Amino acid sequence: MLIVYILLAIFLYLVFLIVATRCYFKKKPYNDGQKKDVLIVLGYPTKKDGSVSVILRERVNRAVQLYHEGISNTIICSGAAAHNDFIEADVMAQALIDQGVPNNCIIRERHSKSTYQNIVNSKKIMQRMKLNSAVIVSSPWHLRKASSYAIKLGINHTVEKSKLPREYLIIGIGMIYIFEYTRMLITHWRYSQVK
Repeated sequence: MLIVYILLAIFLYLVFLIVATRCYFKKKPYNDGQKKDVLIVLGYPTKKDGSVSVILRERVNRAVQLYHEGISNTIICSGAAAHNDFIEADVMAQALIDQGVPNNCIIRERHSKSTYQNIVNSKKIMQRMKLNSAVIVSSPWHLRKASSYAIKLGINHTVEKSKLPREYLIIGIGMIYIFEYTRMLITHWRYSQVK
């Protein structure tokens, strides 16, 4: 009987997590082929040797696909050396170049160590370069957080999700969603108490 209560508690927590996250973190719609001024590719830590991690690989691959579809000819790679010594923006830029994106189409934003900083610093670049619309490219579990920040900062944007890494099992993806959404809610509630 205990196992039933545990499973019920897990189920109720998941329902709560989904509802609360959707309530507090709004997300813009998917792009659906609309041309935009810029693609913003959000960083993710590299492997320890500085090579592209599987999550970062999928984000870059989606940006390459959108670039070749003509959605935008400008790409902001956003991310500092947040979790190791390798600057995410530089690693992403090289991966884009390796897949046929010209270097002069890539802007490296090398200072952001969080999703919020990614969005703030990308907005500054957009304002400086007079870019008015964006497609934010990230992992599916990360888009709601990134888009909600972009909405709060007034960025005209849509979103595009990268593929799930083929190396990950579905249970692993589920755990990432649970971790990311729980962390988002805790951060939201912590900062809402400060105000």
